[in-house]
This record gives sequence, C-alpha cells and structure tokens, in this order.
Amino acid sequence: MAGSSKAKTAAAAAGRATARMAKTGDVIPLADAKPSRKSKKDLPRVIYVGHVPHGFYETQMREYFGQFGDVTRVKVSRNKKTGRSKHYAFIEFKHPEVASIVAESMNNYLLANQVLKVTLIEPEKVHPKTFEGTGTKFKKVPWQRRAAAKHNKDRTDAEKAKRNKGLVKAEDKRRAAIAAAGIDYEFPGYKAILSTEKPKAKKASTPAKKASTPAKKASTPAKKASTPAKKASTPAKSLAKEKMTPKKTPAKVKKTPAKKDVESTEEKKKTPTPVARKTRGALKRTNETPAKPAKKAKQ
Repeated sequence: MAGSSKAKTAAAAAGRATARMAKTGDVIPLADAKPSRKSKKDLPRVIYVGHVPHGFYETQMREYFGQFGDVTRVKVSRNKKTGRSKHYAFIEFKHPEVASIVAESMNNYLLANQVLKVTLIEPEKVHPKTFEGTGTKFKKVPWQRRAAAKHNKDRTDAEKAKRNKGLVKAEDKRRAAIAAAGIDYEFPGYKAILSTEKPKAKKASTPAKKASTPAKKASTPAKKASTPAKKASTPAKSLAKEKMTPKKTPAKVKKTPAKKDVESTEEKKKTPTPVARKTRGALKRTNETPAKPAKKAKQ
C-alpha cells in the first residue's frame, strides 16, 4: 500500500510540473509526442489513373488490376452528352496494401502508347459521389434528334406569335447595336418576312359547310323515288321487242345462202389459175438448175 501511494504522489507531482512547464513552452507533453496510428479503415484504398488509352474501360480495368488483388469498384469518367471517356478513372481496392503496391508499380507505366499516371488518394479527399452510378451501362442520348424534333414540332397560333415576337425583339436589339457602332446598314429581316406572309383562313366558315350537308341529304330521296317510274316503262319495251322479232326472222334465213356463195368464192380463189401454174413451174425449174461456178480471177 505504501508503494502504491508513493507512485501516485510521484505521478501527480510530475503532472503538475509538466503543466507549469507547458505554459512556458519549454517542454512538449508526452501524450502529443506519440505518433498516431491509423487503422485499416483510415488507410487509402482508392487510386487515380490518368492518361487512360482508348479502349481501356471498366471491364478491361477490372480484369487487368484484378491481377494485383480484389477490385471493389471502378469508375471511368465520361462525357454526359456523348458518353465518351475523359481518359481518367478511379479504382477502389478491397485491401489498402494492394492499392499502395499498384500505385508504386503502375505509375509511369507504358500502356497502348500512353504513359499511365497512378496515385493514391487519401480517404478525406475522396468525394462521396466519386463512384456514383458504377455498374450501370451508359446510355447515349440522341441530343441532336431531340433538338430537331423540338424545333420542327407543330405549334399553335399563340406559340407562333410568341416565337415571332421574340425574333423581332432580338432583331431590334441587333439593329440598335449596329446603329450604335456608327454603321449605316439596312436589311429586311423578320419584319419584312412576317409582313409578306398571308394570314390563314379562319376556321369559323367550316360550320356553315356542315350545315349545308343536310339539305343535300334531303334531296337524295327524290332521286330514289324516280326509279319506280323507270321500272314501269320496261313492260312496254318488252312488248315492242316481241312485235319486232317475227319480221326479222325471214331476213336471217335469206342471209344463209349468201354465206355459201362466199365459201364457194373462197374455194375458187384457192384453185390456181393457168398463169399461176406457169409461174410455179418456172420457180421449180430455177430451183432444179445447178448454180454456175464462180469465175476465177485473172492473174
């Protein structure tokens, strides 16, 4: 008990002495002089990779740097509009020792005609949104197509008037700036174009046309009513035809011998005349006679 009491008194006296000397600045307290040991959580595990070549993206980085150790996250910085790489990336490792080894060995490493720049990043300097969106595939947005569709969309009369008003206002500012610069220049501009445009016909006239349609429909039954009268006339025509038929029958009988006469004339034409026989015989003779031999050329 006596030894413990002496130790306590000695420690208390040392504490009072250090407190007096700390005020003067002659002695640094022993508690502050000890080096602070960092835990594994506080050690850096994220590396920055610069001068990334084309084609060396997330999947390639995960496969390549996975040779050193476990890779937890990879983020290649890309353009928001085009989706193309900005040629730098951030890689997080599971173990801080692996991250330090990669930073030492891969710095100034030549890869695909590019010299990589690899450095360790302290945990305090890593932004919380550095690895935001990792694992999601980048979708290219068709900005030009969207802008063209927005520019070419159908507008109402109110929207057109608002747009024309803005164009004329901007043109007036341009004219004022040209005049302020001391330049005497006149051009037609949007005012001249809008003044020459013809106003479109009003749509109020369309109901009047629609109102006229019932009158046309009402006239259609009158036309249908006239059809029975035409049907009634058909019996009279049929009777007239029946009366006319017996008179035409003898004419048909008389015409039949005329056909026989035509056939007899055609047969006579086919029989050859004596003149034709002579010509045919002459043709046979010419075909039977042998051809004369060609005369030899004089030497």
